[in-house]
Formats: sequence, C-alpha cells, structure tokens
Amino acid sequence: HKHSEGRQVRWPTAMARSVRLNPATVTADHLPALRSLSDEKADRKLEEVRHGGELMEEMEVFPDHRSCQDVWWLVIFLLTVLGTFFVAFWYSEGLIRWSDAHINTVGYLAYGYHTSSWVPNIWTLVGSGAMGAACSVLTAFIIVLLMHRCPSCMVWTSLLIGPIVMMVFGVLIFVFAAASGIYGSGYTEPGSAMILTITGCVFIAFGICMLTCVCCCYKSLIPFMIKLVEVVGDVMEEHPSVLLLALVGSIIAAIWSVVSGMAFAGVYVTHRDTIHDQHASVFYMVIFLATLINVWGAQVSSGVCHVAYCGVFGRWYFQTRDCKSPVMPSIGAALTTSLGSVCLGSLLVAIVRAVQQVVRVMKQQAMEDGNIVTCIILAVVECFIRCIGDILEYFNDWAYVQCAVRGASFCEGARISVALLTCANAQFIIRDLLLRSLVNMSAMMCAITGAAGGGLTGYLLDGLPALVIGIFLGGYSGMVAGYGSVSVINSGVKTILANWAEDPAPLEQTHPDIAEEFHMRMSGGTTY
Repeated sequence: HKHSEGRQVRWPTAMARSVRLNPATVTADHLPALRSLSDEKADRKLEEVRHGGELMEEMEVFPDHRSCQDVWWLVIFLLTVLGTFFVAFWYSEGLIRWSDAHINTVGYLAYGYHTSSWVPNIWTLVGSGAMGAACSVLTAFIIVLLMHRCPSCMVWTSLLIGPIVMMVFGVLIFVFAAASGIYGSGYTEPGSAMILTITGCVFIAFGICMLTCVCCCYKSLIPFMIKLVEVVGDVMEEHPSVLLLALVGSIIAAIWSVVSGMAFAGVYVTHRDTIHDQHASVFYMVIFLATLINVWGAQVSSGVCHVAYCGVFGRWYFQTRDCKSPVMPSIGAALTTSLGSVCLGSLLVAIVRAVQQVVRVMKQQAMEDGNIVTCIILAVVECFIRCIGDILEYFNDWAYVQCAVRGASFCEGARISVALLTCANAQFIIRDLLLRSLVNMSAMMCAITGAAGGGLTGYLLDGLPALVIGIFLGGYSGMVAGYGSVSVINSGVKTILANWAEDPAPLEQTHPDIAEEFHMRMSGGTTY
C-alpha cells in the first residue's frame, strides 16, 4: 500500500523505540491494553485490529477518486431536514398568533402587574437567539486567534478558569449568607443562611481541590498541550480560511437550532391539549422526536466541520498535491462523499441524547410527584445513558478522521481508527491530552457572551421580562455556535495524532519536538 505521494507505510517488526506495531502480526503480549483481558476477549479485539489493518492497507490516503459512503443515511437526513423546515413554516403562523395573543395579556412587574403569564413575542425569541449566536461566533473567532498568538496563556487559562470561577461563586454565596444572617434581610427563610454558608464552603472546597489537581497532577502535561496547540496554530496561520469555515459552521448550527425549535414549538402550541389528553407515552414521544431531530442536525453540522478540519490538517500532514490550498477540497469531501458517514455517526449520538432527554423529563416529573425512589433510579439511568452518549461522541471524532483522510465509510473509519491507535499504543498519549479543558473553557466563554448578547437583545425588544428568556436562548445558541467554532483545535490535534500513528516521518520532519514527545509518552516515559 502506498500513499498518494508514493510514501510507503512502514510497520516495525519488533518492539523498537517507536513501539508501533503491524496489525497483521501483533499479539496480545505486545499491547498493554489487551494484557488484562481474557484470552477470548483479547482474541476478538485482535481480530478487529487485524481487520482494521487490512482496511487501512486497502484504502489509499487522499485518493484521487472517492465514492460516496453511507448514502442512504444521507437521504434520510435530507428528508428529515426538508420535513423540519416544512413543519416550521406550516406552524409559524399559528406560533406567531399564539405569541401575540399572550404578549399583552399582562404587564410588567414594575407597573404593578403579574408576569407569570407573560410570553415574549416570537421575534424577540428569534432575535435573542440570533444575537447570542452572533456574539458567540465573534468570541470564538477571537479565541482561535489567541490560541495561535499565545497558546501558553490560553492553555493555562482553560485549566485555571474553572477552579477560580467555582471559588469566586462560593465566596459570593458565603458573603450573601453572612449578610443575610447579620442584617436579617428578608430575602432568605429562617435557616437558609446556614444552608447557603455550607453551599458556599462546598463550592470553595471543590475549587481548591480542582486548583490543587491542576497544579500538582496536570503541571507536567501542560507543556505537551501547549506544543500541540502551537502546531495547530501553525496550520491555521498557513490556512487562515479555516476560521471562515468555523464561522459558517457555527451560523448553520445556530440556524438549525432556531428552525427545529420553532417547528416543535409550533406543533406543541397548536396541539398542546391533544398531547396532554393522550397517554403519557405520546408526550414522551414528542420529547424524543424533538430532541432527536434537534441534536441530529447540530451533530451533522459539527461533524461536517470536523471532517473538513481533519481534511485540512491531513493534507498539511502528508503534504499532498493540494496541500497549498487544502480548504476547498476538504470542504468538498465533507459535503459530498463523507456526508453520509457523518449523518450515520450523528444519528447514533442523537438517539442516545433523545433517550437521555426523555429520562430527564421522567425524572423531573417523579420529583414533582415526590416519588424519591423513582427519581433516584432515573437519575442513575440518566447518568449511564449520558456516559454512552459521551463515548459515542468521542469515538465519532476518531472515525471521522479516517472518513476525511481515506474517504472511508463510518464503520470502516471506526475499524481503522481502532487498529491504528491500538497498535501505536496511543492511549498513553490520549490520556495526557488536556483538550477537553481547552474546548470547554472556550465554549463556556462563547456561551457567556451569547447569553449577554441575547439578554440585551431581549430587553431592548420586549423589556425587562424578556431579559431572562433572552439570556437563556442567547446562552444556548451561543454554546452551540461557540463549540462548533473552537472545535478546530480538537480536530487538529486528533488528526495529527491519528496520522502520526500511521506514519510518524512527516511530523518528525516538520515538528521533531512533538514527534519526540509522542514517542516518549506512548513508551510510558516523559520528557518533563
């Protein structure tokens, strides 16, 4: 098997410095990940590794011609998108009428009216969500630039901001509790000051523990992450148009959130009495479908961006013929031949998230009914389902790398990823990555600015009662749009690692310090 530029895959035949093994000849004794498994499970795992290795040998890196993969899932997704837009359009008039019928039935609290029945105008909702998305996209653009210009500052900030915010929040709660107890303010019930004091102390204690963990446990890993962010920054400097792709992807994700939300809000408002008169299973089915379609669209949007990012970084890594202008070929592959694979992987995640949302609603109803036992059981089930969803999202990222690099189907990409990462002992590198902290911090900043923009827009359009709803909608759309924008860092690091697991030579030539760090960490050593 040869790469598109004639580069031969080189699998070492023995346990040498690289510790990279050939999937065709690897045994369980060579792989630390399999040593703790039973013989039967280890054999099944080895069979999957060998099958993935065969697929990798058969499929060329960045081939001249790609065939469309998982086409039927793309057809189903397109039909779902068309149906959602049709439903949103069909029920939009009814939703606007319902909003207008409630908008002036009550007044503002400042003028002596009750606000419990107040409902904002539909354009207030749309405007708040759109402004929140716009603010978050601008924030994400600034964050990506800062990651390129000062990666050390951004990595440290991503690790420290969580503990600091938690401690500050705890101090504020503690101060409020102290003021309530000293001055006897009427804002708290008797005994609430003690509860607030305990809560504040818990937040402060957790913040201190998290800060200690960062300083003691993560300190040796931070220089490694900074180097990776620098490499990603180098690629973005060579191809700054990748930031425009992040912007477009965020806008599409925000638009989908608004359209799918309007569609199901219109259905619920129009058929509310009918839904609640039916068996509870009908209500749960509506929740399931609403969450499924909303999450599926959002996942496809972020998945397409991820595949495009992986194509850009993969072409840079292997220095293909189109490496000087890799953005458009990468976008083309993501929107055509690999789109069906993205739809399939996204659907799996959406199904799990929809089930999770149904369980969450059931838990809330059990809580309102005072059924403590059912509430506890459903909380455990929800936690279990959330973990499954997180695992699927994480594994999709690696499978999509092969969809971008080889044009593989979703299942083929998953098998190739298992073979590559297992035979390269990449688990020792992955566990040292601090990607989640970096991406989560960036998404949180986007959500904060989105909430601020959405809240301000709601206040300007509809007064004080719309402020809270604007903050919620702006924060939600900001989180979706912002996470999509900053995920370029996640895509870049995982693509570089997956490609290095196959052929380390290009990275050794361009960034020998990172290649050396990879070798040391997968061998169980460290240079720090």
